[in-house]
Amino acid sequence: MKLLFALLLSALLCACASAPNTAPAAGTTAATPPAAEPAPAPPAGVQWRYINSKSYEALNTGLGNSHRFESSVGWIDVYVYDMKRAWQPGVDDPQFDEHFKSTIAEVQRATAQGMYASARIGPTRDVRIEGLTFRTVSFRLVHAKDAKAYDSFTYLAVRNGKLLKYRMSFNTPTPANVEAIAREFIERNVRTGPDTPVGTRQLRST
Repeated sequence: MKLLFALLLSALLCACASAPNTAPAAGTTAATPPAAEPAPAPPAGVQWRYINSKSYEALNTGLGNSHRFESSVGWIDVYVYDMKRAWQPGVDDPQFDEHFKSTIAEVQRATAQGMYASARIGPTRDVRIEGLTFRTVSFRLVHAKDAKAYDSFTYLAVRNGKLLKYRMSFNTPTPANVEAIAREFIERNVRTGPDTPVGTRQLRST
């Protein structure tokens, strides 16, 4: 299982770091209870374009697939995977919190290894989106190679027995309504089906 986690986290970080153009890490705190799902916000007006899909199953069964979307404000990678087990709904699976924390730890390791010049990690909290409870955390990342900064958000939930992760990366300066943009994308993606997005081409193995 540890090997699976390491392979998946490495793949996710590589995908996150590959932008379309594109203070030491802080500690983390426990997730806050999810707030009630807010009323629909006005449309954010951001148009996301489907780019491609990848399959990680060739590396190891259970690593699942990812789908990339891009827009004028940044890029989003959607991951659907199960780690060869059925996950309990919501965020209460016995292994959910450990897996969520491992995604944060991987960013911290990448910073220590020199991939990022700095990584500022925000608080962890639970939010309700489209009937699902997501655990989310934000990052302010600065690439060591070109000193380019961007804001990244991770949203993780269990849907239909699988882990559903959104890694959203926004160019700086980040839009003021970035949370509304993120929520709008997730709502639409969950409704239309994150497993096989509209317009999906043949999966490309990594």
